[in-house]
Parts: sequence; C-alpha cells; structure tokens
Amino acid sequence: MADAANAEVAKEKKQAKSADWIWLIGLALFVSAMSQKIGLLMNTGFKAVGLSMFDKGTCTTVFVTVLGLACAMTPIGKLPAVEELSNILLYAVVSLLATQAPLNDLLSAPMWVVYGVFILIIHVALMYLLSKVFHWDLCMVSTASVANIGGSASSPIIAVAYHESYAGIGVLMGVLGAAIGNFAGLAMGAILRLMA
Repeated sequence: MADAANAEVAKEKKQAKSADWIWLIGLALFVSAMSQKIGLLMNTGFKAVGLSMFDKGTCTTVFVTVLGLACAMTPIGKLPAVEELSNILLYAVVSLLATQAPLNDLLSAPMWVVYGVFILIIHVALMYLLSKVFHWDLCMVSTASVANIGGSASSPIIAVAYHESYAGIGVLMGVLGAAIGNFAGLAMGAILRLMA
C-alpha cells in the first residue's frame, strides 16, 4: 500500500527548476527574518502582560511552528523542491544546535544527565508498553521513538532502513512530534511554574 501511495505521489511531483530553488530560498530567508522580528514583538507583548517565561526564542519557535503547519496545507507546500530544501535547512538547524552545546556544562551539572537518563528510561518503558498494547511492529516503534527523541531530522532515516517507501511516515511522525512537542512543552513549563 505504501508503494502504491509513493507511486501516486511521484506521478504528481514536478521537477524543480533553478527558479524554484531561488524563490524558495528567498522565501525561507524572508520568513526567517520576519519570524525573528515577530518573535521579539510577541516576547515584548507577553512581558507586558506578565508572562516573562515566553522568551524571544520560544515565541519565534511557536510562530514558525504554526506558520510552517499552515503553509504546508496551502499550495506553497506542494511547490517543487520544498521537501528537499526543508530537509537541507533542517539538517543545518540540527548541526547549528549541536555546535552550540558545550560539553563542559555536563560536568558542572551532572543532575541534568541523570534527569536525561531517567526520561529515556521512561520513554523506553512507554514505547515497550504501547507496542504491546497496540501491536506495533518494530519499524513503527523505532521510527516513533526516534521521532520523539531525534525529531524529523532522524526519524526518516530509521524508517527508510526498514523500507524506502516509509520515508514519508518518518517525516510525518517527526514533524507532528515537533509540532505537538512545542506546545506540550510550553504547557508543561506553565504547569511546573505554577507548582514552583
């Protein structure tokens, strides 16, 4: 069934020209610059009403998430080269995030490592229980697991390891996980702040 769906998508897919790439890169840079400005405006607005927990980065992430999901449902999401460019930009973001992670900080705050290991243990236990309850196969469990931990950059790689037609499933799991995770994380932060 997945092969038939991929064949249908391949029929409708247009070949990207250099003009498509230039237009999409320009649009991506424009949206990135606008998102930074809108994130700053949102941050200022939230601070004015006493919600200082929403810093500029959080506001920018929320705005980009909503905008990306909205644009994916419009004709912009069906333009040639959108998928390829989004993968390139996603790998660039993941690489930039990785280069900003100072490993020396792990030694100064070992409790964060313990928390991370504890969260991974809970994750493994939940994935095991859910796979037994819903009778998921190993492909589904491992792709969903990596989508939760690694996001949309790494989940398609795991899905393709099982079958090349599962790449779309990995992307979908990763994007939905990131979209839901952004808002669930904000909600959890608000709950924890109320408990403090």
